[in-house]
Amino acid sequence: MNEPTLMPQWWLALTKVLCEVEPDEALRLRLSRVRGQVPFQLFHLWQANVVMPMLGEALPEHQQALLALQSLHQRAALGVIGRQGEWRATLKPVLLTLYRKAYDYDAAYAKAHASALTYGLAPANTAMIAEHFGDAEAFAEYYAQLNTEAAAMAFAQAHASANAEVSARAFADDDADTCAEICGASVRVYVGACAQTDEQRNAVLHQLAAGLEQSLATLQPRSTGERHE
Repeated sequence: MNEPTLMPQWWLALTKVLCEVEPDEALRLRLSRVRGQVPFQLFHLWQANVVMPMLGEALPEHQQALLALQSLHQRAALGVIGRQGEWRATLKPVLLTLYRKAYDYDAAYAKAHASALTYGLAPANTAMIAEHFGDAEAFAEYYAQLNTEAAAMAFAQAHASANAEVSARAFADDDADTCAEICGASVRVYVGACAQTDEQRNAVLHQLAAGLEQSLATLQPRSTGERHE
């Protein structure tokens, strides 16, 4: 029995997430059957030609930051590798926006609102609530917004900082193995930032998976090995 050709870990991690609920079975099979050398440049090409344009459509107000990151990926796909600090500075604002957008704000708000309303309606708190907020509902809305905004920003800051640091190091060192540690999580935040419903999530995953296949088909050996100063 012939052993399958070992694929790079970043490819396996990436396609695993992309194909979790990919509705196009034929596309799923084609991606799973890819064998042989898959250069790490493909990841940058996919980011530049598929991921960044998709995020640009979903987040038009952040075009400038996305274009800056797209430029770094375009250069890396050509073998011109940016420095770690350059990657970090360019990744951080994009990831901060994506994680903030992907945060399940509505669910967190509903939970905080319910908790605050229970507190506000408790007999022991009625007088204080009436004096400072008017009624329990007003207090619940105030508390829920304050609490959820703080939680959303803390979530975005923590995840964006960690992802940016690992990604910047991986890209600057041309380290595909380190990229494998975060590429799956990155896909999930792309989906979370661009989709609200299951149907939209499936459409985003399909777009990303189809774009990966197209990038693989068009990739040509063109690495210069040059490092950008």
